[in-house]
Amino acid sequence: MVFSPTSSVRASCLELIRQSCSVAINISALEKFSNEIAQSIHSNQSLQVAEWDTDGWHYTGKTYQRRKYQNDELYELMRMERVGLYILSMDAINFCFWPSSSCSAKNGLEYEHLAIALRKVAEMDDASDNRQEYTGSGDSNTFVQAESSYVLSPFNLAALTSKKLQSLLQPHFPPSSESIVYELPGIDVRCRLLNELGKGLLDHHNGSALNMISKANQSADSLVKIILDTFPGFRDYVDKESWTNKNNSCDWNAAKSSTSVIHFYKRAQIAVADVWAALGRCSTSSQKCHFTDMKLITTFPDYRVPQILRQVGALQYTPALAAKVDNQEELDEGGVDEVSIRAGTVVAVEEMVELVKKRLTDIAESDSSEESKENLYKLLEDVSAVTIDWYLWQRGEKQDRLNLLGPHHRVRTTYY
Repeated sequence: MVFSPTSSVRASCLELIRQSCSVAINISALEKFSNEIAQSIHSNQSLQVAEWDTDGWHYTGKTYQRRKYQNDELYELMRMERVGLYILSMDAINFCFWPSSSCSAKNGLEYEHLAIALRKVAEMDDASDNRQEYTGSGDSNTFVQAESSYVLSPFNLAALTSKKLQSLLQPHFPPSSESIVYELPGIDVRCRLLNELGKGLLDHHNGSALNMISKANQSADSLVKIILDTFPGFRDYVDKESWTNKNNSCDWNAAKSSTSVIHFYKRAQIAVADVWAALGRCSTSSQKCHFTDMKLITTFPDYRVPQILRQVGALQYTPALAAKVDNQEELDEGGVDEVSIRAGTVVAVEEMVELVKKRLTDIAESDSSEESKENLYKLLEDVSAVTIDWYLWQRGEKQDRLNLLGPHHRVRTTYY
């Protein structure tokens, strides 16, 4: 049987939530929240999801210039390769920002700070006119390799040191104060994951992000699998056998078919979604990033989405787990409580997708305006676990800045 990571996420999370665990889904609250989202979509005639680079956080390659081949097809492929490497680098280290080295100051670093800092690093050679000779396959539509001047090239990532990574990113973070610091925790671990990314691309994909993406043949699910097979740091799963004996956790090959494994793959899935958003969803330059099965990607179970779902009553925790979260106690990585929160998030968002689509269909069928009805049916096609996740995450970020959210669960992990 061929391993499908996204199908494994759905099936294993649903099975866990159907069993007795510390998280439950309140269907009536979920229906109410989903109806509110659907009504908002109808009122605004939009999913209200920001495009990938709307806020200017991410590297898009728009300032990338090479006078010698500005109008060549190769130029666009090189830009896409750079963006692909930025996305993979960002999602390799996109986890656990909250720990602080200070006993008295909290860490204010958020995703946006890291995304912006990495964008500025990626832009360092954008205006360079040092052109290296093209290296790649005989068919330039298959892959290219980033120039050696690009900080995020596989060669540079493979050779990166913790000290160098710190020196590249820290100057672009906001200044710290007595009450709040802006620092990237776990710099050694993040550097190791970037080393793994560079080496994996060199060893298995000719040193090219686009080559790796092309191997998926426009399948999001296949690209998730390729990422998992290539980079061990993205293998985000938990073996339930480890709950009774930590030595019982199975290895990667066994995990693919084990019935005791709960699958998540948050960073691998979000990397694929980011590639789609940046290079496929609204781009006409290449078909290789136009994935035909994006609806197979699940939500990305991290801190923010369950925080929002709990706030609206859709996720309910046992009193013991609620007390831990509210008191900001750290949960065990891979423990029952953490896994239950993440599994509940996946299942709840899957249900939300169906509820939002059903409500939008009902609204569209009763809408007297043919133009509005036609637009709603188009929007229906774009409702998926990915777009619902983006909606929830963006809503959560806004509410968090206004201090309108309760605490999120805390886990020291490299997976989210």
